[in-house]
Amino acid sequence: MNIRERMHAFWAGERPDVIPYTIYWNELNRSGCPNDPAWTAMLEQGLGVSVFGGTVKHQAPDLKRTTTECQEDGCAVRRHTTVTPVGELVETYRNGWHAKYTIETPDDYRVMTWIAEHTEIEPRYDEYLAEEKKAAPHVIMCPALSRTPIQHILVDYVGLENFGVHLYEYEDEMRVLYDAIRRNFRRQIELVAEGPGHYIEILENFTAETLGPKRYEQFLLPVYEECFGILHDAGKIVGCHFDGKTASCRDVIARSPIDLIESFTPPPEGDLSLAEARAAWPEKLLLSNINIGAYQLPASELRRLVLDRVAEGAPDGRRLAFEVSEELPANWRESMPVVLDALNETRG
Repeated sequence: MNIRERMHAFWAGERPDVIPYTIYWNELNRSGCPNDPAWTAMLEQGLGVSVFGGTVKHQAPDLKRTTTECQEDGCAVRRHTTVTPVGELVETYRNGWHAKYTIETPDDYRVMTWIAEHTEIEPRYDEYLAEEKKAAPHVIMCPALSRTPIQHILVDYVGLENFGVHLYEYEDEMRVLYDAIRRNFRRQIELVAEGPGHYIEILENFTAETLGPKRYEQFLLPVYEECFGILHDAGKIVGCHFDGKTASCRDVIARSPIDLIESFTPPPEGDLSLAEARAAWPEKLLLSNINIGAYQLPASELRRLVLDRVAEGAPDGRRLAFEVSEELPANWRESMPVVLDALNETRG
């Protein structure tokens, strides 16, 4: 099998000849040398490159967006300004980190709700298919959607520090925006269901301690139940980027219609081992990170860790793959071939 065939077997819940191993396209490029012979050798050995593309596009008329950059107090400051007919939104970054999120006041919620209500969502199937056609054999193209409504608000618009405060102080305003984004998300799902691609990625960036099981039940599960069946009816499978802790929500995740937990990370960054995840979610697919610290282990210990995790997460060789999705190992030239060699030992 080649890497595409392995991933399709993995998605189907079947046993590939070798447990797959992939890397995000942006992480490969973060190495600064994507054409390095070391990458070429790993790609020839079976490493895949995940590329998430869009099969829908968004357009909001009557918006003016500008970006300015400057130096302030020795920091590189980037400021994004969005001007609408009903008000202005400002977001700033200092040295690449969020300094001011887009939504801070009830009026900001009103402006963002106006944007959501006036956003047009249309297919871009032809563009996606053209990108897929040009993709190299080691590339796995997947249609991707941005976060579901509450994750969109938390991660992109408000930030974790203010999220809990806003849930209490601006609950009505947040709910109105949530509902507007939810309508848009449903429209995206309907278009994605009609378009190309078999595996659909939802870029949630979920970690359980930011919501907990009660808020998961309130905000996430209803959207999953409303929308993912549309994808299933179209013959697609759907995965969510859950790259943080999951233990407190394991039971409600088990009841969710998610097919695949992507970027699943064992301790110490996460809080479920692969064995615990497999016990909690016996039928779900797991696309798992290998902890960044593990790549610093001696080769023999790294090999053992990989094989132990295969035994935990895929005792029958099914429903498990590995990836580099969060951080490129500094010693990738030495460590990632060890992972590939270890996974080659899983050949069925």
